[in-house]
Amino acid sequence: MTPLEPMTAETPPQTVWECCLVWADLLIGLHMEALEQSRPGQLFKFSEEETALYAGQDQPLVSFVIAAALHERIVRLELSFTDAVFVPLAAPQEEGVTGTLRRSAFNALYLSPDLEDQGGYLRALLIHAALSSCPDSRLLWVRVRKAAFEVVDAIARHTHARHTGPRHADARTDAPYWERGSTIGDVLLGEHQRRQLNQLAGLWGDEE
Repeated sequence: MTPLEPMTAETPPQTVWECCLVWADLLIGLHMEALEQSRPGQLFKFSEEETALYAGQDQPLVSFVIAAALHERIVRLELSFTDAVFVPLAAPQEEGVTGTLRRSAFNALYLSPDLEDQGGYLRALLIHAALSSCPDSRLLWVRVRKAAFEVVDAIARHTHARHTGPRHADARTDAPYWERGSTIGDVLLGEHQRRQLNQLAGLWGDEE
């Protein structure tokens, strides 16, 4: 399965949907990094199932489902293109992306943009699998939806409130992760800070 062509610095996202596609790939990449770091010394860092879902033939499908859930929350919360970064990954009352993936992933998929050059064939494949009476097709949808939820849930668990932007009205920074109102903006800011620290570490290493 051919993955979506990634956005680059030369072609930054121009729409909310494009942002969602980029963010979904980022969340999967961060999840894989976390899994790898949690398994030091293991010869095989990922199972065959994990490899297929997060780096193999099913990765574009997982990414699309995450993007659809992000997009659904952004639309439901009426966030503008500029404010889309404040979409909550996990929030009180299941009003974050994890809630969408847990309760209404198919609805988010169905409401996602049907754009041929931005994953339209993935959308069609997933909808067919979800509605199919064939056990194998249904299993594909179940596997992909479960993996999408696990990615976002795992990232939300370890994402703290860093960004100064708006959050869910009932969010509390000292609450369990599913009530902290962590946003994609928190993830992006955390990743930016991590890259800055890595660059500084590289500079200090060059001076030795």
